[in-house]
Amino acid sequence: MSISNIKMLSMNPHFYSLLMQSFLSGYGKPCEIKLPFMAIPILLYAESREKLVNANSKSRIDTLFQSPQIIEENKISGKTRLAGYIDRYNSLKPYCKKAIIILSSEGKIAISEHKIILVEKIDYKDFEGTVKNWIRCAFYLGAVFSKTTEDHLSFFLGVDIK
Repeated sequence: MSISNIKMLSMNPHFYSLLMQSFLSGYGKPCEIKLPFMAIPILLYAESREKLVNANSKSRIDTLFQSPQIIEENKISGKTRLAGYIDRYNSLKPYCKKAIIILSSEGKIAISEHKIILVEKIDYKDFEGTVKNWIRCAFYLGAVFSKTTEDHLSFFLGVDIK
């Protein structure tokens, strides 16, 4: 498989649109447009997704990503699970824009006054295998984001995303 084919598979805005739809299903209310853009880099990073596998409806961003990680008896800051976030955010932004366009053109979301309104919810239980795990992580990241403010998320992630 060529590098361009691998890139096309890993940078697939159709898959990102599915993750965003699940994120919005977990978020459960209209949200600012930038929040799904903030979620995708977290979901695509194996270290952070590893924590989301165990997330549930009571999880919070600080409980998921603040606790230290123990590797070979050494404690490493929990925020290392979000290392390189800004670079991932910037490189994924064009694909996230395409994902929003896909969701909108398929009638799964509506955009009104800088907010995304989910029209068609999805349930991760309707999926199987690895895709189900990705969709589940996106759903619970949405639930986690819904419990905090944009300012707290920006502070926690160490970014001021406009």
